[in-house]
Amino acid sequence: MQASARTDVGLVRSVNEDDYLIGDGVFAVADGLGGHEAGEIASQMAIRMLKEFKPPENGDPAGALAEALEGINRAVYKRSVADPSCEGMGTTLTVLLITGDTAYIGHVGDSRAYLVRDGRLHRLTEDHSIVGELIRMGMLSEPEARAHPQRNLLTRAIGTQPDVEIEVGYCKLGPGDRFLLCTDGLTGAVDDGEILRVMASAQDPRSAVDQLVELAMRGGGHDNITAVAVFLDLP
Repeated sequence: MQASARTDVGLVRSVNEDDYLIGDGVFAVADGLGGHEAGEIASQMAIRMLKEFKPPENGDPAGALAEALEGINRAVYKRSVADPSCEGMGTTLTVLLITGDTAYIGHVGDSRAYLVRDGRLHRLTEDHSIVGELIRMGMLSEPEARAHPQRNLLTRAIGTQPDVEIEVGYCKLGPGDRFLLCTDGLTGAVDDGEILRVMASAQDPRSAVDQLVELAMRGGGHDNITAVAVFLDLP
């Protein structure tokens, strides 16, 4: 297994409020929200706390992951209430945990996790956003969502409320599986077809994240861009 990450402030924002983690079987992206650079604090807090997460050797990895994200949510919310400069801050958080023969995904917000297997792209998360709800209701297409004026409005985030519903899923690992975690600065500029093309053809994770970030920059770079690629069974 090999992994690589790349983050970029983009061409419009002055501060990068994204953060990411490449750990021992634990990978994540976070996209902060809130004014006065509070989003940067929220995403950094989430990733820093996630670095301390250790999956149980015996027990329920999915439950442990959900519990860890719930703890992060409480900590970020507590900071936002206690510090006036952090009022209203929050962050997306999408986590990939690989343990044994299983990949677990913990997720809140509109950052995404993808799996590329047998030449197909599988989205492993749902966007917790206004436009995500409209897409699921059949009222909006993916291309329309990328230009929608409410595309940045989340229905769920880490740290904005004292409690949050954590989305947790899992899949069994297969030979040659390739995972991508990314913030909406990437998916808002690069469609799923291009993501599949890059992830399926890249020689290694570094090449994949470099190509994807460059595509997002060419698409306008309107937001911070972060990608984490994890490749299993490299030749």
